[in-house]
Amino acid sequence: MSDFFQTRLARHQKRMMRYMRYVFNDHFVLVCLFLVGGVGFYYSNLLKTLPENFSIGGGIVALVWLVSLYIGNFVTLAEPADMVFLLPKEQEMGAYFKRSFVYSCLFPFFLLVLICGFLMPLLVISAGFQFGEFVWFLLMLWSLKYSQLHVQRYGIYQVSQSNKRMSQLIWLGMAAIILFISVYTFSWLGAILGLLQAVVFTMYLKRLSVGLDWEEMINKEQNRLHRLYQFINLFTDVPEITATVKRRKYLDGFLNRIPLQHKQTYLYLYARRMIRGSEFSGLYLRLVAIGSLFLYFLDSLWFSVGLGVVFIYLIGFQLIPLYNQFHYMVLTQLYPVPTSQKGQAVQSLIGFLLLAAALIFGLFAAIGLKNLQETGISLGSYLVVAFVFTKLYIPMRIKKMVD
Repeated sequence: MSDFFQTRLARHQKRMMRYMRYVFNDHFVLVCLFLVGGVGFYYSNLLKTLPENFSIGGGIVALVWLVSLYIGNFVTLAEPADMVFLLPKEQEMGAYFKRSFVYSCLFPFFLLVLICGFLMPLLVISAGFQFGEFVWFLLMLWSLKYSQLHVQRYGIYQVSQSNKRMSQLIWLGMAAIILFISVYTFSWLGAILGLLQAVVFTMYLKRLSVGLDWEEMINKEQNRLHRLYQFINLFTDVPEITATVKRRKYLDGFLNRIPLQHKQTYLYLYARRMIRGSEFSGLYLRLVAIGSLFLYFLDSLWFSVGLGVVFIYLIGFQLIPLYNQFHYMVLTQLYPVPTSQKGQAVQSLIGFLLLAAALIFGLFAAIGLKNLQETGISLGSYLVVAFVFTKLYIPMRIKKMVD
């Protein structure tokens, strides 16, 4: 069964690598570098302004670490057919889960290294720790995540829902106590308590695990993959995920404003797809909400301008695939409408959406900056980028897609 998991893992990784080249394209990497640099610069300046006895800094770090421990799930790579074909092999699934558990640890352990390293300067300034104590904090976080993955593994066995919830609550309480003890006392003490907790949870939960709940295991794995595909779907089409369509009658007023004319055929179709499909509308609303939230808390003009410009670019870039939404519909190919109308329609629709996003960003930037002149510069920058993106970048991008 160990080799069987390795075969499935190789197939899964091959599929993911095919998608990752679309996710980590040049534009996304450039935006990520800009965001990382900007956040690092802002974080560095923030640390310089903190008072000497910033006692709540340790509590903030502990809470962030507690939330970060929920990143990463127990990976089983289970498929619906396993309920039938692997049921006779249930007694041999121990070797399968050993390999899957090791694989489940890789991503969260790596991410915890980054998060722990990112927050160490705050601990050094607020709690007086040394950078060398990073090793103890990291060992503690790894131990807590290790036990949390065992709690998730316990959830795929035939145990009552009350026992599952109880194990999760007990782990949460112990993890919170250990984290706060470590940041307010000694780092090595937190590491020791974390290791003890991991040993106790591992031994106790293994003893209680009796009989696999195949349906629960498959549902959890399918939900995990669905969330992963939803993220990938922001960058490229994913056959494994299907978008849902909602009526949204309250938005019919926007569609009614489009003239029912021959030259507006594709604009109406794209606008209808945007409003009633959850794929692009959800993407647009999420990016606008996240960008607005960031701008609300920023009081630096150039950082506010840079971040707003990045989000406007991201919104426009992610909406360009609208162009191919009706590419495989036979009826649209029978329309007596020139193909050039598609590009013009997409350009008009994205231009309107970017204009709306720029105005919303300008409003939240005004709240954060609290200065009329700086607000005008920010809003003007957003509008210029939206105009340039719509008039220059979109036609160039569509031409590449057609060629």
